[in-house]
Amino acid sequence: MVGFLYIVMLDRNKIIQEAIDRCLEEMFQKSQPKASYYGYVAKLKKGEINKDDRIFERHYLCKNQFEYILEKYKNAYRCINEWKSNLDFVIDQLKAGGYKTVYKPLVEGGEKCRTTEKMSPIKDIIGEENANKLFEYLEAIKNFYRFDREEEKFNFNVALGCSPTSNPETVKEYWKSQGVDIEIDTTELSKDQYWELDNYGHLIKDEEE
Repeated sequence: MVGFLYIVMLDRNKIIQEAIDRCLEEMFQKSQPKASYYGYVAKLKKGEINKDDRIFERHYLCKNQFEYILEKYKNAYRCINEWKSNLDFVIDQLKAGGYKTVYKPLVEGGEKCRTTEKMSPIKDIIGEENANKLFEYLEAIKNFYRFDREEEKFNFNVALGCSPTSNPETVKEYWKSQGVDIEIDTTELSKDQYWELDNYGHLIKDEEE
């Protein structure tokens, strides 16, 4: 069993690394000037560039597009921490009263059908004092356990790694030091607009106009 879990962890680590690599590749493909992260990795392996070279200073990617791509891959590969939000949902349901599935006739004598039924707030069942103790207990559990290590690893390796910079002046200065003057378009769209471009190839409002 231990061996099986070890293999699963190894596979998951490979999946997370794949997510990081693909995320960085898209960031460099969308950066100015355009480049390939995989190409840089190949050059590093060949010794054509040094691991200490500040690759990120050579390419510009605006903040909203950076965050859109980061979230896109983080969600696609489930490198996100859902523990606290899920437990908050449970707590809210206990406080307000959630719903449960029941099977009962919709009309007298009729066939039983699947439907929902509202449940009472937990305080109405166990009393307000006990309910408050339960909520304190759940909050303590929520804040003690951590399930965000994958998300931290993903963010660290992308955001704090060699991803393109969001400072256009840094990029201009680098290329000027190389004897090249470049122009950078600093127009920034919303994250929703980057989603539209990613999924439709154009902005939806352009179609409406």
